[in-house]
Amino acid sequence: MTTFAIAVAMYLSVPALAQAENYGKEGKSDWDAVLGLGAVAAPVYEGSTHYLAIPIPMLVISWRNTVSLGIEGLSIFHKTGGLRYGAGLTYDTGRKDNGKNVFGMSSGDHRLEGMGTINSAVGLKAFASYDLHLWENIPTVVLDASVTKLFGSNNDGVLVQGGLSMPYQLNQNWRLTPKIGTTWANDRYMNEYFGVTPEQSARSRFPSYQAKAGMKDASIGLNATYSIGKNWFVSGDVRVKKLLGAADSSPVSATDLNASFVTLVGYHF
Repeated sequence: MTTFAIAVAMYLSVPALAQAENYGKEGKSDWDAVLGLGAVAAPVYEGSTHYLAIPIPMLVISWRNTVSLGIEGLSIFHKTGGLRYGAGLTYDTGRKDNGKNVFGMSSGDHRLEGMGTINSAVGLKAFASYDLHLWENIPTVVLDASVTKLFGSNNDGVLVQGGLSMPYQLNQNWRLTPKIGTTWANDRYMNEYFGVTPEQSARSRFPSYQAKAGMKDASIGLNATYSIGKNWFVSGDVRVKKLLGAADSSPVSATDLNASFVTLVGYHF
């Protein structure tokens, strides 16, 4: 999965969805929408040292706090108390070997030449989160987990992700959300993105390498959202990710540390 897709999916949807859970409140309709425009700066692929910055649009639509359509895909979910769970369809943009990202922009990174393209793929995702109230006057801790199975011709791995965040309302306008996360991947996913077959080795600069299943990465990040009046808001995110295990040891990875930056101006209808 390209780092652009990861950065956008993990960060732009979070503040938007947090503001979009208004169904059931007095005076609110069944429908809720957030429209935004921002920019993301991230490495062109996981383990790359070359970064690109691009503008990105965002639209999140939800119905009755049960169905949502946004940058992460289509989801159906249910919320009872502090528990929220559901399933949906998501999308993996794959990876190109010509130094370009999914938008066709050239990064100048040609390390992957000869590795071949990893095709885009649709994924089936199951997810759950739980709001944990530990003590009075202490911010809520949100625990989340998901399992994604991809269905692509050469992109059919499994990802298991888990995380912890702590949304904190500083005042009427400012909201800060520190977060940590980690990802486990099966052997098919690891070999598709970090392995090198003998055929790929003959065409590229890399020696053959078999990437085994295991923990793929760990990350730490911070989201800051500022509300401008009733509907407008500005949001910014930063995340630092450390590749682990076979992903870190892979010759494909030029570095084991990547950072992603996202800024967004949005309007909540």
